[in-house]
Amino acid sequence: MDDHWFGKNRAHFNALLEPLKARTVVPFVGAGISCTASLPTWTGHILHQARSAGMDLSYISARLSSGEYEATVEEIIAARGEGLFIQEMRDAFDSDIGDARVALMVVKLTKSIIVTTNYDRVLENALAIQGETAAEMVTPAEDNARIIRAQSNGQRALLKLHGDIRTPSSYVLSKAQYDASYGGGLPDMKLSLPRKLRHIFEHGSLLFLGCSLIGDRTLRVFESLVAEAGLPNVPRHFAVLEAPPTEAELVARNAYLASLSIDAIWYPNGSHEYLPLILSELLEQLSLSV
Repeated sequence: MDDHWFGKNRAHFNALLEPLKARTVVPFVGAGISCTASLPTWTGHILHQARSAGMDLSYISARLSSGEYEATVEEIIAARGEGLFIQEMRDAFDSDIGDARVALMVVKLTKSIIVTTNYDRVLENALAIQGETAAEMVTPAEDNARIIRAQSNGQRALLKLHGDIRTPSSYVLSKAQYDASYGGGLPDMKLSLPRKLRHIFEHGSLLFLGCSLIGDRTLRVFESLVAEAGLPNVPRHFAVLEAPPTEAELVARNAYLASLSIDAIWYPNGSHEYLPLILSELLEQLSLSV
């Protein structure tokens, strides 16, 4: 990163320290954190599913490249059945955790809520290594009472937005399931999952880790909330992200995230080793402040 982007990174890093010290940060964990524990990417897993279903991998890869994840999952399930899809999910994501070091750094950032779109047990494993009792599991379908209590009282809770690997009935995978959870078209803020996202978006500082923040349903919820509340009234959020491959893409991505009140700390394209280094530096700064 050149001086321009490094300067922005430094400003955002220093700004992030304030809510971290105040214990108002909510880590929002994506598949990139699970990848550091030797679990597959979601793209890689869907291609694996397609192979087990005997489908044309070049066709599936092209669909995924165009962002058609939800519809592709529906097609795979329709081709070989839900049973095979669940079996492959368990084989991939309910397996031994290869390396929990990065996940351990994530859970050390907060004593309260962690939000994740992952199905696996990487965060639970990290909490167990840290010697904590099992985190209170908050389900997307329930009301906001436990989320509010955990966030207000600094209690540990884990919100798995799209389900837990050991409870197949909780999975949110296909387009139909995403529509039922988020609403078709624009997000339906009367549904319980968008209401939870609304609460954490409006009452803390999210820190996105291991997320691409490209075209997913949670971003649509945040877009709706910013449009409703007005950008100046939205809390400041943060993300540690891989930079796009070109300067033009980086400029566009940075501006889009800024429109959602998300300040990005960028690391060079393909250099994922920077993520644990940044987390380590955050934790070091926090220890210095105690």
